[in-house]
Amino acid sequence: MRAYASGKIVVEELEEGVYQLLLNYPEKLNVITLEMRRGIGEAVRDLRNLPAKVVVVASAGDKAFSAGGDMGEFLKTTTADLLEWGRTLVELEELPVPTVAELKGYVLGGGLELALSCDIRIASEDSVLGLPEVRLGMVPASGGLTRFVKAVGPLRSKYYLLLGKRMSAREAYALGLVDEVVPRESLRSRVLEVARELKELPPFALKEAKKLIALVADAPREVGFDLERKTFGVLRYSRDFEEGIKSFFEKRKPSYKGA
Repeated sequence: MRAYASGKIVVEELEEGVYQLLLNYPEKLNVITLEMRRGIGEAVRDLRNLPAKVVVVASAGDKAFSAGGDMGEFLKTTTADLLEWGRTLVELEELPVPTVAELKGYVLGGGLELALSCDIRIASEDSVLGLPEVRLGMVPASGGLTRFVKAVGPLRSKYYLLLGKRMSAREAYALGLVDEVVPRESLRSRVLEVARELKELPPFALKEAKKLIALVADAPREVGFDLERKTFGVLRYSRDFEEGIKSFFEKRKPSYKGA
């Protein structure tokens, strides 16, 4: 186990190949202090050097994934702090392995920004999500507004962002902000099921698929087609591709090496 930000950020191996980045400040609803933001950045950089095949982003306690930033620090937060947090979220987004966010209770402000930087989001039925920053005289400024608008679209986004409106897990699912909604008692088991499924897939193909999705999201159609073909050309001669085809015909479990 590795700890950062005075133990409020923890990285640990849940099982072989599955690592967890844990927000560990449950007594304060896992609000993300400036120190914790820096700790998350350190943790994300360390995860690149660990034998992780999947990263679960989760939180301690029962009441919140994260209720957002620490309001007691808001008047001390500088533009440089926001830029640093924004870079950290991009680093999380660009990890070469899949990330799964385990959402419960409050998922607000910086907590939702963190969740939107993960690849897959699984929420408990009691989750409450939102970007309420406008109610405090500001806007999400570390990538959360942009990710929200790109996921939901500008017209629907105005309703939620201009009102600083919270939404239920089911609303978030309907908008495409979360991928699954499950009972609270099933949340951890379902997250681990998804992580284990991802862990068994070819790492090289997952890495390239993540990059490709990010690139084609804003690309013209023909550029997307071209990128798809070039990525296929790279994967076509990988050992994992050969292993996947051979194991299919040999009716055995594949053994992927990530190359």
